[in-house]
Amino acid sequence: MGSIVRMRFPYRSGHRNPLTQVLRDYAVWGQRCEGKELPDLPLSREFLIGCLSGLIDADGCVRERANRKGTLHGTVEYCTVSPRLVEQVSDALLRFGVASCMRVRSPARGGSERRIGGYAVIHRRPLFCVEVSRALAVNRLASLLDLRIGYKAEKLRWLADNLRHVRPARSDMHGYDESVALDRVKSVAPVGEKRVYGISVSPSRLIVVNGIVTC
Repeated sequence: MGSIVRMRFPYRSGHRNPLTQVLRDYAVWGQRCEGKELPDLPLSREFLIGCLSGLIDADGCVRERANRKGTLHGTVEYCTVSPRLVEQVSDALLRFGVASCMRVRSPARGGSERRIGGYAVIHRRPLFCVEVSRALAVNRLASLLDLRIGYKAEKLRWLADNLRHVRPARSDMHGYDESVALDRVKSVAPVGEKRVYGISVSPSRLIVVNGIVTC
Protein backbone atom coordinates (compact mmCIF):
# COMPACT_ATOMS: atom_id res chain seq x y z
CA MET A 1 0.00 0.00 0.00
CA GLY A 2 1.09 3.60 -0.44
CA SER A 3 2.10 5.90 2.36
CA ILE A 4 1.33 9.52 3.27
CA VAL A 5 4.16 11.84 4.23
CA ARG A 6 3.38 14.86 6.40
CA MET A 7 5.81 17.78 6.11
CA ARG A 8 6.21 20.62 8.62
CA PHE A 9 8.25 23.78 8.13
CA PRO A 10 9.58 25.94 11.00
CA TYR A 11 8.39 29.27 9.62
CA ARG A 12 7.46 32.23 11.79
CA SER A 13 3.90 33.24 12.54
CA GLY A 14 2.44 35.34 9.75
CA HIS A 15 4.71 33.88 7.08
CA ARG A 16 3.40 31.54 4.43
CA ASN A 17 4.38 27.92 4.19
CA PRO A 18 7.33 27.99 1.74
CA LEU A 19 6.11 24.88 -0.09
CA THR A 20 2.67 26.42 -0.54
CA GLN A 21 4.25 29.62 -1.80
CA VAL A 22 6.29 27.76 -4.43
CA LEU A 23 3.12 26.02 -5.65
CA ARG A 24 1.35 29.38 -5.82
CA ASP A 25 4.25 30.80 -7.85
CA TYR A 26 3.78 28.00 -10.36
CA ALA A 27 -0.01 28.61 -10.41
CA VAL A 28 -0.84 25.06 -9.30
CA TRP A 29 -2.16 26.06 -5.87
CA GLY A 30 -5.27 28.06 -5.08
CA GLN A 31 -7.04 27.32 -8.37
CA ARG A 32 -10.64 26.16 -8.58
CA CYS A 33 -10.93 22.50 -9.53
CA GLU A 34 -12.30 23.23 -13.01
CA GLY A 35 -9.48 25.72 -13.65
CA LYS A 36 -6.50 23.60 -12.60
CA GLU A 37 -3.70 23.24 -15.14
CA LEU A 38 0.01 22.56 -15.41
CA PRO A 39 2.23 25.66 -15.44
CA ASP A 40 2.95 27.08 -18.89
CA LEU A 41 6.69 26.55 -18.55
CA PRO A 42 9.34 24.45 -20.34
CA LEU A 43 8.92 21.45 -18.04
CA SER A 44 11.59 18.76 -17.88
CA ARG A 45 11.02 15.10 -18.70
CA GLU A 46 11.39 14.16 -15.03
CA PHE A 47 8.87 16.82 -13.97
CA LEU A 48 6.27 15.63 -16.46
CA ILE A 49 6.72 11.99 -15.45
CA GLY A 50 6.33 13.02 -11.81
CA CYS A 51 3.17 14.99 -12.64
CA LEU A 52 1.62 12.11 -14.57
CA SER A 53 2.47 9.66 -11.80
CA GLY A 54 1.00 11.93 -9.12
CA LEU A 55 -2.18 12.65 -11.06
CA ILE A 56 -2.86 8.97 -11.74
CA ASP A 57 -2.02 8.13 -8.12
CA ALA A 58 -4.55 10.71 -6.92
CA ASP A 59 -7.39 10.68 -9.46
CA GLY A 60 -6.61 7.84 -11.84
CA CYS A 61 -7.34 4.14 -12.05
CA VAL A 62 -5.65 1.05 -13.45
CA ARG A 63 -7.83 -1.89 -14.35
CA GLU A 64 -7.97 -4.99 -16.51
CA ARG A 65 -10.90 -6.28 -18.51
CA ALA A 66 -11.62 -9.09 -20.96
CA ASN A 67 -13.65 -9.07 -24.16
CA ARG A 68 -16.20 -11.69 -25.16
CA LYS A 69 -13.43 -13.95 -26.47
CA GLY A 70 -11.62 -13.76 -23.14
CA THR A 71 -8.77 -11.61 -24.48
CA LEU A 72 -7.12 -9.54 -21.76
CA HIS A 73 -7.10 -5.76 -22.09
CA GLY A 74 -5.78 -3.11 -19.75
CA THR A 75 -6.72 0.51 -19.18
CA VAL A 76 -5.06 3.42 -17.38
CA GLU A 77 -7.45 6.34 -16.93
CA TYR A 78 -7.27 9.81 -15.44
CA CYS A 79 -10.37 11.99 -14.92
CA THR A 80 -10.77 15.60 -13.88
CA VAL A 81 -13.32 18.39 -14.15
CA SER A 82 -10.66 20.62 -15.75
CA PRO A 83 -10.74 20.39 -19.58
CA ARG A 84 -7.43 22.23 -19.82
CA LEU A 85 -5.65 19.78 -17.50
CA VAL A 86 -6.90 16.68 -19.31
CA GLU A 87 -5.67 18.13 -22.62
CA GLN A 88 -2.26 18.76 -21.07
CA VAL A 89 -2.12 15.20 -19.71
CA SER A 90 -2.98 13.78 -23.14
CA ASP A 91 -0.31 15.94 -24.78
CA ALA A 92 2.29 14.98 -22.17
CA LEU A 93 1.55 11.29 -22.84
CA LEU A 94 1.97 11.90 -26.57
CA ARG A 95 5.41 13.42 -25.94
CA PHE A 96 6.44 10.09 -24.40
CA GLY A 97 5.03 8.08 -27.30
CA VAL A 98 1.90 6.97 -25.42
CA ALA A 99 -1.30 7.06 -27.47
CA SER A 100 -4.46 8.01 -25.59
CA CYS A 101 -8.03 9.12 -26.20
CA MET A 102 -10.13 11.75 -24.45
CA ARG A 103 -13.78 11.48 -23.49
CA VAL A 104 -16.34 13.68 -21.76
CA ARG A 105 -18.81 12.19 -19.30
CA SER A 106 -21.77 14.48 -18.79
CA PRO A 107 -23.41 14.37 -15.35
CA ALA A 108 -26.88 12.90 -15.15
CA ARG A 109 -29.71 14.78 -13.46
CA GLY A 110 -28.62 15.42 -9.90
CA GLY A 111 -25.01 14.43 -10.66
CA SER A 112 -23.13 11.43 -12.03
CA GLU A 113 -21.83 8.66 -9.84
CA ARG A 114 -18.29 7.29 -10.12
CA ARG A 115 -16.68 4.72 -7.89
CA ILE A 116 -13.22 5.61 -6.58
CA GLY A 117 -11.49 3.17 -4.28
CA GLY A 118 -14.74 1.39 -3.54
CA TYR A 119 -16.57 4.62 -2.63
CA ALA A 120 -19.38 6.22 -4.64
CA VAL A 121 -18.53 9.82 -5.56
CA ILE A 122 -21.21 12.15 -6.98
CA HIS A 123 -20.08 14.60 -9.69
CA ARG A 124 -22.24 17.52 -10.75
CA ARG A 125 -19.79 18.77 -13.38
CA PRO A 126 -18.76 17.09 -16.64
CA LEU A 127 -15.84 14.72 -16.20
CA PHE A 128 -13.01 14.97 -18.73
CA CYS A 129 -11.13 11.68 -19.02
CA VAL A 130 -7.95 10.61 -20.79
CA GLU A 131 -7.64 6.87 -21.33
CA VAL A 132 -4.69 4.70 -22.33
CA SER A 133 -6.03 1.34 -23.47
CA ARG A 134 -3.90 -0.04 -26.30
CA ALA A 135 -1.57 -2.79 -25.11
CA LEU A 136 1.59 -1.20 -26.50
CA ALA A 137 0.67 2.14 -24.94
CA VAL A 138 -0.03 0.53 -21.55
CA ASN A 139 3.37 -1.22 -21.68
CA ARG A 140 5.07 2.04 -22.59
CA LEU A 141 3.29 3.90 -19.80
CA ALA A 142 4.22 1.21 -17.26
CA SER A 143 7.90 1.76 -18.08
CA LEU A 144 7.56 5.51 -17.45
CA LEU A 145 5.36 5.97 -14.38
CA ASP A 146 6.53 5.78 -10.80
CA LEU A 147 3.26 5.16 -8.96
CA ARG A 148 3.35 5.36 -5.15
CA ILE A 149 -0.10 3.88 -4.46
CA GLY A 150 0.72 0.22 -3.96
CA TYR A 151 -2.30 -1.49 -5.50
CA LYS A 152 -2.21 0.74 -8.60
CA ALA A 153 1.53 0.17 -9.11
CA GLU A 154 1.08 -3.57 -8.67
CA LYS A 155 -1.86 -3.69 -11.08
CA LEU A 156 0.09 -1.72 -13.72
CA ARG A 157 3.10 -4.06 -13.42
CA TRP A 158 0.78 -7.06 -13.71
CA LEU A 159 -0.84 -5.66 -16.85
CA ALA A 160 2.54 -4.89 -18.42
CA ASP A 161 3.74 -8.44 -17.75
CA ASN A 162 0.59 -10.00 -19.20
CA LEU A 163 0.41 -7.71 -22.24
CA ARG A 164 4.09 -7.90 -23.13
CA HIS A 165 3.41 -10.51 -25.82
CA VAL A 166 1.37 -8.06 -27.93
CA ARG A 167 3.21 -7.24 -31.14
CA PRO A 168 3.55 -3.78 -32.73
CA ALA A 169 1.37 -2.73 -35.63
CA ARG A 170 1.26 -5.02 -38.65
CA SER A 171 3.43 -2.70 -40.74
CA ASP A 172 6.53 -0.71 -39.81
CA MET A 173 4.95 2.15 -41.73
CA HIS A 174 2.02 2.45 -39.34
CA GLY A 175 1.76 3.42 -35.72
CA TYR A 176 -1.14 2.98 -33.35
CA ASP A 177 -3.59 4.31 -35.90
CA GLU A 178 -3.47 2.77 -39.39
CA SER A 179 -4.49 6.11 -40.89
CA VAL A 180 -1.16 7.57 -39.68
CA ALA A 181 1.87 6.48 -41.69
CA LEU A 182 5.33 6.68 -40.16
CA ASP A 183 8.62 7.28 -41.92
CA ARG A 184 12.17 7.15 -40.60
CA VAL A 185 14.68 9.98 -41.04
CA LYS A 186 17.61 8.46 -42.95
CA SER A 187 20.02 11.38 -42.86
CA VAL A 188 20.36 15.02 -41.82
CA ALA A 189 22.57 17.41 -43.78
CA PRO A 190 23.27 21.16 -43.44
CA VAL A 191 21.69 23.32 -46.16
CA GLY A 192 23.07 26.69 -45.14
CA GLU A 193 21.22 29.63 -43.64
CA LYS A 194 17.56 30.08 -44.51
CA ARG A 195 14.68 32.09 -43.11
CA VAL A 196 12.48 30.04 -40.82
CA TYR A 197 9.16 30.73 -39.12
CA GLY A 198 7.90 29.66 -35.71
CA ILE A 199 4.34 28.67 -34.87
CA SER A 200 2.92 28.53 -31.35
CA VAL A 201 -0.20 26.48 -30.63
CA SER A 202 -2.01 25.74 -27.38
CA PRO A 203 -2.05 23.80 -25.18
CA SER A 204 0.78 21.45 -26.13
CA ARG A 205 2.72 23.19 -28.90
CA LEU A 206 2.50 19.90 -30.82
CA ILE A 207 1.89 20.58 -34.50
CA VAL A 208 2.23 18.66 -37.77
CA VAL A 209 4.32 20.30 -40.50
CA ASN A 210 4.85 18.51 -43.82
CA GLY A 211 3.79 15.30 -42.15
CA ILE A 212 6.26 15.67 -39.26
CA VAL A 213 5.08 16.04 -35.67
CA THR A 214 7.01 18.88 -34.04
CA CYS A 215 6.97 20.43 -30.60
